[in-house]
Order: sequence, then structure tokens, then C-alpha cells
Amino acid sequence: MSNKLPQLKRVLGLPDLSFFLIAALVNLNSVPVVAGAGPVALVLWLAGFLFFFIPQAVAVLEFSKRLPSEGGIYIWNKTAWGDFHGFISGWAYWVNNIFYIPTLLFYIIGFILYIGGNFTAPLASNPLFMMSVSLGLLWLITYLNIRGFGVGKWIQNLGATATFITAGTIFTIAAATFFTTGAANEISVSAVLPSFGNWQFLALLSIVCLNYVGLELGSVVNDEIINPEKNIPRSIVISGVSTVVLFLVVTTSLLIAIPSSEIGIIEGILQGIEQASTAIGLGWLVFPVAILMIMNAAGNTSAWLSGAARIPFVIGIDKYLPSALGTIHPRHKTPHIALIVQGTASSIVLLIALIGSSVSDMYLFLLQTTVILQLIPYVYMFASLIKIRTVYGNKNAYFKRKIVIYTAGILGGMMSVFGIAFAFVPTEDISSIYIYELKLILSCIGFILPAIAFYYFNQRKIKLKEAAEATLER
Repeated sequence: MSNKLPQLKRVLGLPDLSFFLIAALVNLNSVPVVAGAGPVALVLWLAGFLFFFIPQAVAVLEFSKRLPSEGGIYIWNKTAWGDFHGFISGWAYWVNNIFYIPTLLFYIIGFILYIGGNFTAPLASNPLFMMSVSLGLLWLITYLNIRGFGVGKWIQNLGATATFITAGTIFTIAAATFFTTGAANEISVSAVLPSFGNWQFLALLSIVCLNYVGLELGSVVNDEIINPEKNIPRSIVISGVSTVVLFLVVTTSLLIAIPSSEIGIIEGILQGIEQASTAIGLGWLVFPVAILMIMNAAGNTSAWLSGAARIPFVIGIDKYLPSALGTIHPRHKTPHIALIVQGTASSIVLLIALIGSSVSDMYLFLLQTTVILQLIPYVYMFASLIKIRTVYGNKNAYFKRKIVIYTAGILGGMMSVFGIAFAFVPTEDISSIYIYELKLILSCIGFILPAIAFYYFNQRKIKLKEAAEATLER
């Protein structure tokens, strides 16, 4: 079922769209999670880029040409597999961001507390404090996005700009450290090989996949982009190259600056900068970089919050979710109900994550649940890529050679499945494996079952309404 979308404002040009994607893709705050594994992190970033990111780019370019519409990945999977599978993939895509957004808020608070030094540091391990402040930030960013992309895009633009400046600063400090005191970690093939003997490092591959998702966001907000036919492909190239370069540069710099065993999950980048910059007499850099990192996290949060809310907005128009979700604000022309519902759901998740958890466990639980739910629509998307090409051939296709489509579909699909499986592998940082795994499994089930119930309940209502309308027409 499909209905005409309410009128949305086209406010994103090429620079705005490119910054929007970079802000969504490049979450520098997650680099410490991967870099903590040591030099093997560089291998993981490269493997993820080759076997997941490039296939994703192929899929997004192909679907953006074949099926250009607000709702992006939801529309693609619905077209390929029908309403039910489209709904399940759209639901998972939306719900995963309900988990992901709180992790980004933790970063913002962690950096603010880091700036406060010893006076505020203890609060970073206080789950109740982290949750309370996270809720305040969540609703502030939600409000700004209700005001529309005309306002919200500046959060993404500033966040992406801060990302480049931060990466350049970290690289400069790492270079100075290398030439004065030497690298804190050996970066070589011999240093990487021992990591392959510890199967737990594979759990990080799922985190890498998570950090490479987001190219489809341009298509999700298709009807709010100026000249999307030209600007979406251009923005994919710009953001794609920027993403892999930034991840590799920052990870390498962090490994040069600080021993991998000392890299913290939440404030690891600032730890490395403080230690390295102090050693070379530039300790004052910590404060401005912390501000930049806060901007990066805010841009990342805003990009995903605004982009993901367009999924329930379109599903609401299709009537498989309450139709109120498909309404737009009369003044700001934004899906304000969908944004408010998303903020409410993320607030509930923050409360659930607090149960029986340390801040570290709470963060990792949210992150891995995000991975699982995020990659479900990607499994669908890569399968849809192959099916659409098989059924419709190369008519209106972006890539004329089917080998490109099939290779991207198979590689991307396999990486998505592996990423979901590896997300259940507990890392060494988990204090209670039993509670962690139980919450992970129950949370995923608890968010998928309502989707099935919503679909069949609303499908019945739709059929009854269509039957009633058909009777009246007679």
C-alpha cells in the first residue's frame, strides 16, 4: 500500500547532504572501542570498508536511481519482498536508532565530565546521573529537529566540520609524539597476527559494520534534498572517501599516542590526546578538542535522530503504524509526531539499560543491540538488491553490469549476517556475561514481536476499511 506523502521542504543542497552523511557515518567516539584491540583495528576498518561499505554504496546508488522516494530502505525492501518484510525491516531500522542515540548521548556527557577533571570524573560511572542528563540532551536535540532541517542541519554541519578539525589535530599530535617519544604500540604485521588467535576480537567486526552504515540516509530523506538525482551520488562519493580516511587516520593516531590497553571506551580519544599532548608540552589542546568531540557527537546524534524518524513517518502514511506518525508540523513541515515518539522510545530504553548495569555494561548493551537491529534491514537490502536486478533486469539501473550487483549483494549480505552473529560475542569488558546476553536477547525479541503484532493488527484494519469503501462504491 502506498499513499502520497505530505509536502516536505527541500532544504538540503550538496554541501549540506555531504555533511549530513559524514556526521552520521563518522562517529569518532566509537573509535576507542575498536582501537582498544590494538593494531588489528586497522585491519578491521579496511575489511569493513571493502566487504561492507563498498557493497552498501553500490546498493544505495542502485536503489536511489530505481526507487527514489522518502523512506529509502523501507521502500526498497517493501518493493522487493512485500509489505510485511518491508515493515519488519523499516521497524528494525527505526528501533535500532532508539538504542543507538542514547550511546551517542553518553559520549557527549562523558566529554563534558572529562573537561571538569577530577571534580566531575566520578559522575561518569554513575548510571543514574548519566541517564538523567542524557534525557535532557535527547529532548533538546529532538526539539531542534522538530524545527526542521533548516535548523537541524546546522548541528550536522558543525558536527562534520568538527570531525575534520579533530582528526587533523589528533594526527598532528600523533606525528609529534612519534618523532619525539616513539609510538605507544607497535604497528606491524607481526603485532597484528596474535590477535587472530583470540576469537573475541571478532565481536569488534560488528561494531565496524555499525560505523559504516548510514549512506542510505540520503535516500531516506530524499524528498527534502535539492536535486536528489545528482546530489545523492555525489554526496556518497564525498562522504565515503571521507569516512574511511577519517577512521584510519584517527585510529592510527590513537594507537601511536596511547597504549591500546589504556584506551577507555567513552573518553579514549581525550585520554590519548591528554597523555600525548602533555608529553610534548601542548596539554592545553585537550579542552578545545573536547569541545570539538562534543560537536561531533551532537552532529552524529542529530543526523540519526532526524533521519531515522522519517521511517515511521512513511510507515504511518502506509497505515501499518498509527496514521498520526505520518503527519507533518503545519509550520515547520517536519514529521514532528514521529520525532516525539522516537524521543519517548529512546527515553524508555535509557531506563531499561539502567537495570543491573554499570555504565560500561549499559553502553555495550545499547551498542550491540543497535548492531543487531541495524543490520537486519541491511540483510534485507542486500537480498533486495539481487532480487530487483533479477526481476527487472538493468532497466533504469545505475550499474549496467549484473556482476557488480550480485557481488555487492552477496558480500554485503554475508557481512551483515556475520555482524549480527558477532554482536552476541561478549567482549572482555563485560562484567556479567549472563545478564548481558539475557538482556540482549530479550531486548531484540521484545522489539521485534510488537512489530509483528502492529503489522497484522493494522493490516486487518486496512482490509476492513478497503472492503467498506468498495461496498459504498457499489
